[in-house]
Amino acid sequence: MNSSALERLASRRAALIARSTTQRDALSLQSQPIAHAISTLDQGWVLLQQVRSNPLAMAGLLLGVAIIKPRRLLVLARTSLLAWQALRTVAPLLHERVLRYRNKTGA
Repeated sequence: MNSSALERLASRRAALIARSTTQRDALSLQSQPIAHAISTLDQGWVLLQQVRSNPLAMAGLLLGVAIIKPRRLLVLARTSLLAWQALRTVAPLLHERVLRYRNKTGA
C-alpha cells in the first residue's frame, strides 16, 4: 500500500472512532433513566427477597400497611395480582426466547 492509501485509512479510522465515541456518549445519556429505573427495581427485588425469607417480617409489613393505609393494601394487592397474571402470560415466551438465544450463542 502506498502512503496516501494508508493516510486515507488512518483518517477513516479516526473518523470512525470519533463517531463511535459520540454514539456511545449519546447512548449512555439516553440509557440513564432506564438504569435508574432498573436500579429501583433491583432495590425492590432485594427487599422482596429479604421479606420473603422472613415470614414474620412479611406479616408485620402487611399488618402495618393494613393498619395505616388499608386502601393502599387493596391497590397493592390488585397491582400484584395483575403483575402476576402478566408474568405468567409472558414468562413462557421469555423462557423460550432465552433458550433460543443460549442455543444460538452457545452460552
